[in-house]
Amino acid sequence: MSFVTAGRLKPGDKLPSERDLAERFSVSRPTVREAMRALSVLGVLEVRHGGGAFVTALDATELLKPLNFFLSLSDVSVEKLYDARMLIEGELCALAADNADEALCAELDAMIGRQVEVMTDIDAYLALDSAFHERMAVASGNPFLTRAAQSMNVLGIEFRRASAEAGQAQRQSIEDHRTILKALRAGDSDAARAAMRDHMRQVYTTTRRALDNLPSTRSKEV
Repeated sequence: MSFVTAGRLKPGDKLPSERDLAERFSVSRPTVREAMRALSVLGVLEVRHGGGAFVTALDATELLKPLNFFLSLSDVSVEKLYDARMLIEGELCALAADNADEALCAELDAMIGRQVEVMTDIDAYLALDSAFHERMAVASGNPFLTRAAQSMNVLGIEFRRASAEAGQAQRQSIEDHRTILKALRAGDSDAARAAMRDHMRQVYTTTRRALDNLPSTRSKEV
């Protein structure tokens, strides 16, 4: 893992052999094998039988699959996830209001317009929803909070899909986005924070309702 974090190995690169790694780190080959298996489970490595181990694209969706599975097994996961999103994205939105310019606002406005057009296309709608939140987060200028928000967005995508498929989320979320955009245009950080926090509460409410109405919530989430 240190090779990856240090930038010595990049996505697509092949790892040295088990023997080389064992000698380099002064550990046994079974220890190396277990470490590689763990990194494969985490989505950091792809082990190809007979072909060696390669660094993956390090895509957030793949890296977060283990956590996504954990969330599917947790009765309180949805509420806690949206508590965290409310806090982090609220602050991101406040920061974005301080940095917002007309180019950013026009871009977000265009995303909202496209969301209206694809409300019944769940995949397209959710992709635009994620793009709206990610663009707003980037505008905050804080890459650490932005990465945290992106990770939580990936973790919650299947929960939000259940709500969208039930037709309970789209229209209100779009109105929420418009309220957020209005605050960004005004450069009002307090209003932006409040609008985003209200939006997260609304998303949690509709998501929880949709999950509760499923015949078997747990089987659906897994």
